[in-house]
Amino acid sequence: MRKWMKCLVVMELIALLSTVLVACGAPAPTIEQPSVPNGLTATLPKKEGKMVYQKVQLTNKQADGYIIPLGSVNIVCVVTDVGMVGCGAFDVIALDAFGYPAVRVKSTSGNHIASIDDLLVGVVKDANTEAAKLGINIGMSGREALDRL
Repeated sequence: MRKWMKCLVVMELIALLSTVLVACGAPAPTIEQPSVPNGLTATLPKKEGKMVYQKVQLTNKQADGYIIPLGSVNIVCVVTDVGMVGCGAFDVIALDAFGYPAVRVKSTSGNHIASIDDLLVGVVKDANTEAAKLGINIGMSGREALDRL
């Protein structure tokens, strides 16, 4: 059951990006997986319009990280087998209706979340009811939240 939820989140990301790109007349995104040793995260390549996928090593498992560049900002999220942690572009409360644990993180540097690393060190700003049931609280780091998902 959780696999279809993960697919739903990824499909929503792609639909959001596709809608924005079509409105701007840009080509559809392609997925790129950077080579990263030992589960370390990579920085966003300087290639306009390409969605970046990378594995993210957590304490007890791996998760899937996505970075979607949209002009001067990025949509960033990490999806586990249980739920997701994302940047401010996500409506985590809406995902409650599907029983899907979701968390929104804000940057600790004052800048926008631009990378997976920013998301991991960021601070939880919002957590939906399902995420709160898993012990995720406002103020914990993105990595701490992901370790509970």
